[in-house]
Amino acid sequence: MKNYIKYLLLTLIVIGAAFLRIYKLTQVPSSLNWDEVAAGYNAFTIANWGEDEYGNKFPLVFRSFGDDKHPVHIYITAFFVKIFGLNEFTTRFPSALFGTLTVVAIYFLIKLMFKNELAGILSALFLAISPYHLQFSRGLWEITFAVFFYILALLLFYLGIKKKSWLLPLSCFSFGISFFSYHSSKVMVPPTILLLSVLYFKDIIKNKTALIFSGLVILLFTGLTIHDPRILGFARIEQNQIPQSELDATVLYKKTHNQYLAMVEVTLNHYKTYFYPSYLFVTGDSNPRNAVQNFGEFYKVDAFLVLAGIVYLIWKRPREGLVLALWLVLAPIAAAFAGGPQNAIRAGFMMGGVNILAALGASGFISFIKNKIWYVVAGLIILVPLFTEFGMYLKYYYTEYSNKYAIEWQYGMKQIVEYLKANPNYIQVYMDNIRQQPYIFFLYYFKTPLPDLLNTVHYDDSRSKSYNTVVSFGEYQFGGNWNIIDSYPNDDVLYIMTPSYYGGLRYISQFDVKDLIKYPNDANAFYIVEAKQ
Repeated sequence: MKNYIKYLLLTLIVIGAAFLRIYKLTQVPSSLNWDEVAAGYNAFTIANWGEDEYGNKFPLVFRSFGDDKHPVHIYITAFFVKIFGLNEFTTRFPSALFGTLTVVAIYFLIKLMFKNELAGILSALFLAISPYHLQFSRGLWEITFAVFFYILALLLFYLGIKKKSWLLPLSCFSFGISFFSYHSSKVMVPPTILLLSVLYFKDIIKNKTALIFSGLVILLFTGLTIHDPRILGFARIEQNQIPQSELDATVLYKKTHNQYLAMVEVTLNHYKTYFYPSYLFVTGDSNPRNAVQNFGEFYKVDAFLVLAGIVYLIWKRPREGLVLALWLVLAPIAAAFAGGPQNAIRAGFMMGGVNILAALGASGFISFIKNKIWYVVAGLIILVPLFTEFGMYLKYYYTEYSNKYAIEWQYGMKQIVEYLKANPNYIQVYMDNIRQQPYIFFLYYFKTPLPDLLNTVHYDDSRSKSYNTVVSFGEYQFGGNWNIIDSYPNDDVLYIMTPSYYGGLRYISQFDVKDLIKYPNDANAFYIVEAKQ
């Protein structure tokens, strides 16, 4: 492939990837979810006061809802918030940017790793239009950053052993940043470093200085982990434990009454579901925030290309294939240990890995043909069904998906705050806590200064920190001891509630509806009511 052609193709792919990740970024998905808003608000407090929402100075782990959020995406977002201010675009843009950069990185990685220009181009293309990667590049998700820094680390490693040895410490640094980006990285990064060290031992020890600095970088991240072991995700593990009922139902537990053997059986059963064709290529994640539902995590044509990629690796047998194989084997492990159905976020490292395998299969299929005319035909056989399905996905994503699943993205919270901004004269505002963590939306959209929050906040210490972390701050109360059904209309008090609560109000006739917030599909979302005057 001539240089000007490949760089033209890469440029077009990257421009397309950027457009797909930025177009209507604040409108689709229909609203920021609570994790995006939490990361955005903590980025805001870091950018302006150097503290998280609890007043902790530049924390390594963010307490947030008691789920111990990772620091990388928050600090990166803080940089953009500091320059451009806090808004929905600056909250989501870092993820879109790093998602686009991942497309660039994967091209250079595969070109260098497998010495295959066509596979590099196709890897970039497949990732650029991947439903899986687009879903998490268009919202502020930790996994987007974890995957980027993992791929960048691999790229820097191969550049280091093949061209510039001084890049090896930077590779270790990028692995470390990935490790500190998301829970699943804890499973991915250490085994990958170990395998690379074994496969390329002779190349690594050639430059003693680079080796020493690489070791120091690894020690740095090890020290940071020891300093704050919460980064290992113990809080999240506790929140997502496999239910005892599921363990009790296993064959091994019924025979042995051994919890550990039961855990092994459940984990293996979970693990294999991530390789089911139905999950990968037909339905995807059942959570509407993690996938659009009507499409798989990858396109159907990818299924055939993945099989061709496996054949390619068996035929060529490159040692780099072992790295890719480890990548794919490790990707679902973190998800398999958690309870519940398949979770595309926890198995997020399948992004990139499956795309690369499909690209190797496609390039092998195309390159096998020597006749130029049939070479073009082979390319069309792959690209025509791929772009047909991609077009169907885009149409659904920008029309039905955004409207149908608005409730899953906590739609309506922004509109509530906009009403309160326009009507600021209430002494107290009561909001039910059905949306989980409603307080964070108030903080985010009001851009509440951190000192104002810390001076008035009351936390909910009576229940799991996963729900309704803050009972009140300022004049705003969320759930708590408020008996919604028995709410009595008081002057200068505004009540915000979902339709089910509003319909059950004991004194409903004595309330006036000041505003009715609706979902994009015209269903009722929230009633904003006050006492009749």
